[in-house]
This record gives sequence, structure tokens and C-alpha cells, in this order.
Amino acid sequence: MKCRKAEKLISRLIDNQLEAEASARLKAHLEVCPSCARLLSDYQRMQSLMSEIKIEAEPLPCFVERLKARLSIEPRPSIWAVVERWYAAAVPVFLIIATVLVGILFLIQPAEKQLSQSEMLLFQNQSLLKETQAIFEEEKPENRQLKLLFAGLEGQEVVRRGKQ
Repeated sequence: MKCRKAEKLISRLIDNQLEAEASARLKAHLEVCPSCARLLSDYQRMQSLMSEIKIEAEPLPCFVERLKARLSIEPRPSIWAVVERWYAAAVPVFLIIATVLVGILFLIQPAEKQLSQSEMLLFQNQSLLKETQAIFEEEKPENRQLKLLFAGLEGQEVVRRGKQ
């Protein structure tokens, strides 16, 4: 048996909590190990000295009343406990509100913007200059004036009259 194990067993032997088998192994070790035997005698001496001392200390007057008063007072929560409780309630509410707002933003479609005639021509990959040039190249002045009139009307398509 090693001395470390013997030290633990000596402590249990002093407290009368050692089984018979372990006690026999410890006694065999104590016969061959003088340092462990000395440790056992030191422990036994300390135990006998402590048993001789009789301490009869009385508590101070009003001790029981003061103890009960202190035990009945509830401690005030620290600022961090209050903040922690507030976060525990606020964070889920914030997450729910944020989720609802993001959902609403995805569901709302922006209104379609109306394009002007020049924007429509650019979108259709047509040149504005070609349209203007076609108006001025018109042979008959009446047709030219009609085309200019129709081209000036915003929001309506220009109707081309081709040669028939």
C-alpha cells in the first residue's frame, strides 16, 4: 500500500468509518512505515486533546432576534438582475415585431411608374431622332403637321400613316 492511500485510510480510521478488510491492510502498512505510524499517533493525540476541551460559548444577547430579522429581509435585486429580466421580456417582443415588419415589406408591392413617350421609345430600343427625322421628311405639309400634332400629345401613341 502507498502512503497517500494510507493517509486517507488513517483519517477514516480515526473517525471509525473504516471497514475490517481495509483496517487490516492499513495495520500491515503501519508496521512497515514509520512516517504513517507517526501520522496516526499525531491524529490520535489531536483527537484526545480536542475531546478534553469543552467549549460552552453562549451567543450574544439578542442574537436570535437579529438573525431572524436579517433572514426575513429580502435582498434588493441588483441592477443587472433587473436588466436581465427586462432583456428576457424585450428581446422576444422585438424579434416578433421585426419579423412582422419584414413580412409586410415583402408583401407590399411598389406602384408601377408610368413611363413618358420618350422613355417608352428608349425602352423599345427606338431612337428619338429617327422619329423626328421621319416627321420632317414627310412630303406633304398636311401630313407633317398632323404627325407633329400627334407627337406633341403626351401619353398617346404616334400613329404613322404609311403610303398606301
